[in-house]
Amino acid sequence: MYSNILIPLDLSHKEQVVELVQIATTLAAGTPARINLLYVDQSFVHRAGHPQFDSTLHEGHRKEALKEMEGLLVNLPENTVVNTVYRDGTAHDQILETAEQLGVDVIVMMARKPGISSYFIGSNAERVVRHAPCSVFIVRCDESDS
Repeated sequence: MYSNILIPLDLSHKEQVVELVQIATTLAAGTPARINLLYVDQSFVHRAGHPQFDSTLHEGHRKEALKEMEGLLVNLPENTVVNTVYRDGTAHDQILETAEQLGVDVIVMMARKPGISSYFIGSNAERVVRHAPCSVFIVRCDESDS
């Protein structure tokens, strides 16, 4: 079915990775697949702390995030290749740009139950669904966005 899959990750919710990867491998339906794990660092979105933020600290954070992503996936089918991607910026913009650059077939991502803030601001998942160049599979988690 799908052979090039993007999974945006929030590394503060590593428990979600197992479910997302299970869904991704199910969507691959036993065919050779490439799973692209994406972490978006939003630390510099507004550049508020930029003058005080040491670039070596940022590079260390990037390396740590990539290493953490590589360690998350175990027990994958033999015909699955994993690619890890680290991007800076706003989550929805980077998810959409990465999906287009990698030419993915589907995006598999988590979304919280909508809370009051979602109705005024909107969620990353909502923006991705609306503008994605491919199919998007949303997995609802139990947490609320209130």
